[in-house]
Parts: sequence; structure tokens; C-alpha cells
Amino acid sequence: MIRVFLALCFLAGSASWAMADDLAMAATLPVAPHMILGGVVKSVSWADPVKGTNSEIVVIDATKKVMHVLVTSTTTLWDADAKAIMSDKIVPDDRVNVVYLTTDEGINIGQSIKILK
Repeated sequence: MIRVFLALCFLAGSASWAMADDLAMAATLPVAPHMILGGVVKSVSWADPVKGTNSEIVVIDATKKVMHVLVTSTTTLWDADAKAIMSDKIVPDDRVNVVYLTTDEGINIGQSIKILK
């Protein structure tokens, strides 16, 4: 099936080769599962380029497990009404749900953080 697709891409032109390569590679890449964490914000620290620090929130779940979550430029932040917010709206003692991915290095990267009522 991939051979047929590649042959069709060849007939369509060389620009399609890149697309065929991307599709072939995408089929072999593992998809990391998203995890969901619910809990209370223990602390927040926002990036400081001068100090070279990253943005991070620390959340404590119902079992008292502490989780550090990196907040990146692609992390979406929501209030309880599902409206986009700025990072300064997330403060300690907020109840939140965090959707995150864990890298192979064990770093939790936030995909979205929603403040709960």
C-alpha cells in the first residue's frame, strides 16, 4: 500500500515526496498518552529569562502526591467558565485539572490547565 502511495506521489511530482516521507514516518511514531491530574495548586513560578528559569506549577492531588508540571508557550490556560486566561490568574490554592504529557526524561509538560469552581 505504501509502495502504491509512493508511486502515485512520484507521478504527481517531487513536492509530494516530502509528504510521502512525512506520512511514512508518522505511521511509525509512537503516540504519547495524555494524562489528567486533578488537584490543588501548591505553588506557581513563572519564567524569568534573566535567571534562566521555566514556568512551572506544582499540584497536589487527592492522595497527597506532588506533581511538577512545566508550563510552556503552547499550554492553554482556562478559567472555570472555559475562557482563556493569562498565567497570572493561576494562584496557589486554586483547584485545577491539568492535561499533560510525560517525556522520556520524566518531565511533565502541561497541555492545558483549567481552574475549577
